[in-house]
Amino acid sequence: MPPTKNTQPTPPDSQPVDQLTAAGVSDLQNNADLESTLFNKPTPTPIHAHDITLYQSTIQGQTLTASTLPNARFTDCTFDCADLSAATWIDARIIRTSFTNCKLTGFDARGTDLRDVLFKDCKIPDAFFQDATLTRVRFDNCHLPNLDLSGSTIHSLSIHNSTAPSLRLLATKVTHIDLRASRIDHIALDPANLKAILIDPTQAHEFARALGVQIKGINQ
Repeated sequence: MPPTKNTQPTPPDSQPVDQLTAAGVSDLQNNADLESTLFNKPTPTPIHAHDITLYQSTIQGQTLTASTLPNARFTDCTFDCADLSAATWIDARIIRTSFTNCKLTGFDARGTDLRDVLFKDCKIPDAFFQDATLTRVRFDNCHLPNLDLSGSTIHSLSIHNSTAPSLRLLATKVTHIDLRASRIDHIALDPANLKAILIDPTQAHEFARALGVQIKGINQ
């Protein structure tokens, strides 16, 4: 069994919402560098901007739905009831940031560096984290069908009290993953990573199936 590692993210150093400055779509232009801002207004068209930086900011509602934000930087940010469906944040960097009660259908974070990130009570179907780097990332009470982590580098990840059918961990470099207390069906993984994955007894049958092992009673 791999040693238990710290998968608890460091919480964001965020500010109360009433101390933030309201911002709008016009503030999210290429190379924008914003601090202590609040985004909570829907936009008429999806935002497209590269190399933006947000620090100690809060995002709510549909402000970033279907946004395209390559190389974005989010540090000490809070996403609260945000709809990030169809957002494409390739090669982003997300540090000490929390996502609570968010919707991330089809969220594309390929090549993104996630460090100290918490997803709590989120719906994240069909999300792409291919070739990403994950350090102290936790999914807590989330719905994660078809989560694709193929080709990623996972230093420490916890999927807790969540449903993650069709989880993909192919060609993934894994140091530590904790999947206990989650429903894991039809997982795809490389056998070499088994020693780095922590599971509970109820998940053993699914992992055996994924490896092609048949489990039958003595009289079957």
